[in-house]
Amino acid sequence: MADTPPSKPAPEPLVDAVLLIDGDNDPHLPADFPIGERTLVRVFLRQAAKTPRGLEKRLGGLPFCVTVTCTQGGANAADFVMSLHAGILHATLPMHLPFTLVTNDKALSAIAQELQRTGRQAALWTSHDKEPRRRAATVAATVSRASSRRGGRRRGGRGRRGSSSAVQPQAAAPQPAPQAGPRDVETAKPAFPPVFTPASDPKVLEVAAAYAARLSRIKDPPSRLKTLLNDIANRTRSSGLPPEAILEELKRGHGLVVDERGHITKPA
Repeated sequence: MADTPPSKPAPEPLVDAVLLIDGDNDPHLPADFPIGERTLVRVFLRQAAKTPRGLEKRLGGLPFCVTVTCTQGGANAADFVMSLHAGILHATLPMHLPFTLVTNDKALSAIAQELQRTGRQAALWTSHDKEPRRRAATVAATVSRASSRRGGRRRGGRGRRGSSSAVQPQAAAPQPAPQAGPRDVETAKPAFPPVFTPASDPKVLEVAAAYAARLSRIKDPPSRLKTLLNDIANRTRSSGLPPEAILEELKRGHGLVVDERGHITKPA
């Protein structure tokens, strides 16, 4: 009987981490960031801008480094492009790959928060932080933990030689979850806030009723879901309610129908 040939080891992944840099707002790199040939890097610049020399010197030889320059002007054009690329990469890359965002724009912190909410490791870093060394250590630890998990085991807490003297954050030992009693069940809160405002909210009922009355009067109402949501958002902006909450009340209490293809049927 012929001997069974030994199994081949799994091939190394092409990418082991993602680094997104706001080149207009904070063109720097964390000092301890473990950047290498398998780091996917995107540098985002405004229209007609050039990559800063410091970044070009450190990133120029990386095979997966791309500079994305906006084709249109505008104060927030590069921010929108950075958000778009973050979403595309998140949707196409495996969930174990960590994302690091370098920016001093507080509005872009929403990208990292949303990535974390969906289960991906994501860190935000800025050179303007009051404690840059501590933040750099956190970013490096995030990437290091993801690399260790990919190899099937976690490395010890000792840092590699030549690393920064900043204290690396230690993962807390897992604690057994306490059994919830009847009182705990009543007061338990969801992990994330609800997306929609409850339909019982009088403000939702009032705004939805006013919009339904307007919808019944117009001759050419929106016929697609996206168009309807945009119209609701524009006409009810002063209420401060999300358009999705108003849409749900329109479907629940006013007979609005949205089919599987996003077509709108106005109530008779």
